[in-house]
Amino acid sequence: MTSMQPGPQIRALVVIAFVVAVVAYGLIVEFAVNAGRVHRGVSVQGFDIGGLNPAEAEEALKERGDKMKLAPMIFTTEGFDCRFTPQQVGWGPQAFDTAAAAMDIGRKGSVVDVLGERWRAWTQGVTIRWAGRQDPVRVKRELDRCEELATALGVEIDRPRLRYKIKRAIVTWPRRAFVIPLQG
Repeated sequence: MTSMQPGPQIRALVVIAFVVAVVAYGLIVEFAVNAGRVHRGVSVQGFDIGGLNPAEAEEALKERGDKMKLAPMIFTTEGFDCRFTPQQVGWGPQAFDTAAAAMDIGRKGSVVDVLGERWRAWTQGVTIRWAGRQDPVRVKRELDRCEELATALGVEIDRPRLRYKIKRAIVTWPRRAFVIPLQG
């Protein structure tokens, strides 16, 4: 009596078909779970908005942004500090544009790009930046004010490095003090 066991080629085809079916099922589930929602794992500079629909994401970002724009940023060094809000340097939360950028994760580009972004969102998370920028004229005004304080105390501010720290401080939440970089 001979046994009717499948040969190695048949077994390999069955394994490959099974793997393809599992991957296809996973993709279908992933596309269904995230249909019309920001992909899980997407955050805006530390603020998780994954799983929200566009309106919910915009509302959550508006609430967070409204808190951020009014909370003072503190820059300190050698016995003095400079304080001002993101609103004073012309930054405001661009909630709609930021939510739209979050919705684009895993939806724009080639099939490989889309699948890669979705995979990264699920496994590592994807962080996007707030849309919008501060007003360079207003930043200069605050830098001038800080520089006057520093000069009166006999220290010289490193303006380019402080300008960079202002950009970082605007989107840092919760707020923390930043050290004013000095020349030399």
